[in-house]
Amino acid sequence: MNTSNSSMRKRILCHWQLRFSPLTAGIVLAVALQANSLWAQHVHPVTSGSAPLVGAAAVPFELKTMEGKAAGLETFRGKPLVINFFASWCDPCRDEMPLINELAAKAVGNYQVLGIAVEDSRAAVTEYAKEAKLAFPIALDLNSTVKRAYRIFGPPATFFIDRQGIIRDIVIGPITSERAKEAMKRVGFAR
Repeated sequence: MNTSNSSMRKRILCHWQLRFSPLTAGIVLAVALQANSLWAQHVHPVTSGSAPLVGAAAVPFELKTMEGKAAGLETFRGKPLVINFFASWCDPCRDEMPLINELAAKAVGNYQVLGIAVEDSRAAVTEYAKEAKLAFPIALDLNSTVKRAYRIFGPPATFFIDRQGIIRDIVIGPITSERAKEAMKRVGFAR
């Protein structure tokens, strides 16, 4: 499969995930509930800490930035943290990136922003970071371990974590300026 076909398929998937995600979520929930009752002996119980939820501790992770620096949850502890999961091929991610860049520019020692590139290559992310003039550290999740830990099915997704490491807001899909302001208030920083 050539690169342009792969990129087009990813963009189409991202587009349709955003359009049908509420419907899909309802169907998946209904099937999961039915499967739980029908095949209970094969279903492993989900613990309360297994999926990141608002009010729960953020899932620890260890990645490296594009520059090779450590970018784990502990690296950012002590200040509010905005984690944005994105991909260079994702149109909604590209649409929201000026807002994420704006958040990073306004951080000025008050909070931090980390981009986590998922389902992407180092070369594509490097090119995109230059093109979009991204002003925040970017970590590569090449094995999708952090994506899976945070239950991200496709980008974009943004997590707002307070200085104690507690998730205060989650935005699945593209984020708006109004939604970002609301989330920043929840982590203790009004912009």
